[in-house]
Amino acid sequence: MNYDDLEFELLFESDNDYIFRNQDSIIVKFKSRRNGIVTSWLNGGYHEDLEAVFNHQLSQKNITKYEEGGILSYLEDLSSNLADKLDFNKDKSSGLVTSAKMINAVISRRTYRKLDVIAISTGGVNVNAGSAGDPASYYEENGEFDLNLNDSDSNSPHKPGTINSIILINAKLDESSLLLAEMTATEAKSVALRQLMVSSSYSNDIATGTGTDGIAIFSNLDSDNSLEITGKHSKLGELIAEVVIESVKKTIANQTWLTETYQSNALLRLDRYRVDMDSFYSNYLKLDENAKKDFIVSLSNIMHNPELVGYVSLILHVLDQYRYCLMTRETSRRVIDSILKNQLNKKKWINMKILVDYVVNQFL
Repeated sequence: MNYDDLEFELLFESDNDYIFRNQDSIIVKFKSRRNGIVTSWLNGGYHEDLEAVFNHQLSQKNITKYEEGGILSYLEDLSSNLADKLDFNKDKSSGLVTSAKMINAVISRRTYRKLDVIAISTGGVNVNAGSAGDPASYYEENGEFDLNLNDSDSNSPHKPGTINSIILINAKLDESSLLLAEMTATEAKSVALRQLMVSSSYSNDIATGTGTDGIAIFSNLDSDNSLEITGKHSKLGELIAEVVIESVKKTIANQTWLTETYQSNALLRLDRYRVDMDSFYSNYLKLDENAKKDFIVSLSNIMHNPELVGYVSLILHVLDQYRYCLMTRETSRRVIDSILKNQLNKKKWINMKILVDYVVNQFL
């Protein structure tokens, strides 16, 4: 089939796959026989007979469409349309959905000896990043959902923000090894967010993902290189982690501008321990609007100072140790007071010192 005449851009071709992209989808069409695991409503779970997998952006128009007919029906229609254009069996595909733009997707690849691993990731974390163990937003029972678990709608399951990864491995893995590889990839996603210090939107912790993440991971059944171990001690596990970490960090940068440089900001670090700033300005400092503006400007002028970012980060780390019961309240207070007194003692940092002390006092 001549793919040059299609509406799809051929992003990448390997010995085992074609990777296509159009305006709202990335599609991997398999050349080799692949087995894999997909978190999807459409042919989700473990399969050995799929011919393609896709990652699809749900625009607001498409969200309305799938809400009317259901997500499975929507994905079946999408698969049928893609199959007609790319020549695969519409009943032998699976796919992930996201609100992230496909133009921001990142492909990462690592090779070592006979191993070849590719990850294709999309992601956004601005409003839906979460940490495993955060308060739930709903309770499901037999397909019925109770969304009234708390007094606020801030933890809505419908917020945009999803990290999706499609991982392609050229070696042959059985179902058990694929499950372990999926676990390695999931841990790697959490490492990427930890390295970026992405805050959970629902707690004071570093995010481990979002509330709607998806993954598709495939091995090559035609390969003569059959592997058993795919965890962190194995070279394959290392390669899986590397491509996931790299692709997730880069696609987040593309989608949301969140980078290491962007995160070097004392106010962003403090935001993880979110407090009522209106109360801080009005009730604690008792500032009028002009004085409030001056205070905010003074913070903005110093928030990127790398030394200040370091000291604020140290204080928050101590606060983390207290929350995790690794340090007592008394010890945590003494350490933080020492940093406030001896390190945040520059005159131009006084307003940041006031804010940090206020935040700490909400938790200690």
